[in-house]
Amino acid sequence: MQSLSASSIEGVLLDLSAVMMLLCAFACLGSKLFDRYVAYYALQSVVLSFAAAVVAIHLGSGALWALAALTLAVKGIAIPLATRRFLLHRLDLRRDVALSTGLSTSLILGAFLTVFAYLAIRPGTLPHALVASAVVPLSTAVILLGGLCMVVRRHTIAQLIGWLILENGVFLGAITLVATFPFIVEAGIFLDLVAAVLIMITFVSGLAQRLATAAAPDLRELRE
Repeated sequence: MQSLSASSIEGVLLDLSAVMMLLCAFACLGSKLFDRYVAYYALQSVVLSFAAAVVAIHLGSGALWALAALTLAVKGIAIPLATRRFLLHRLDLRRDVALSTGLSTSLILGAFLTVFAYLAIRPGTLPHALVASAVVPLSTAVILLGGLCMVVRRHTIAQLIGWLILENGVFLGAITLVATFPFIVEAGIFLDLVAAVLIMITFVSGLAQRLATAAAPDLRELRE
C-alpha cells in the first residue's frame, strides 16, 4: 500500500481537508447566528465527505466510497436542511445570545485547545504508513472545539451543532486510520450516531414547540 504521508497527493488533500474542517469549527465558535452555525457544519461535513473519498481513492475501497456518499447525503445535506426547516425557520431563531463567554474569549480558548492537541499528539510520533502526519492532531483539535462549542453555548440547538462538529472530528480520525479498522465497525458507529442525531432533533423540536405554545398562566402555575 502506498504511504499516506504528507508527501503524497492523497496526504496533502487529506491534510488540507482537516485544516478546512478546523477552520469551520473556529468559524462556528466565533459566530452568534444560528444560520451560520448550520452553514459551517454543512460545509465541514461536505469537506469530511471529500476526505473520505480521498481515503477511498488511496485504498481503492468501494465501501469507503459508499461511506463518503452517505456522509455527503446525510451529514452534508439532510441534517442541515432538517435543522433549518424544523428548528430555525419554524421557531424563527436568528441570533444566539445565550453565551457563557465572549466570542474573543471562546476563540482564544479554541486556540489553546488546538495547541494542546498538537502537543498531545505530535505528528512526528505517528505511523506515516497509515496516516497523513497532521490529520490526527487536527481531528483531535476539531473534537475539542466541538466540545468547547457545547460548553460556551447555552442554547440547546447551538449545543447540538457543537455535538455534531465533535462527531465530525471523531469520524475524520476514524477514516484516517481506516486501514486498521474493519469497515463494518465504522459504518455501524456512523449509523448509530446519525440515529442519535435524528432522535435529538426530534426531541428538541417537540420540546421547543411545547415551550413556544405555553401560556403565561401555565408558567406561573409551574413556579408556584
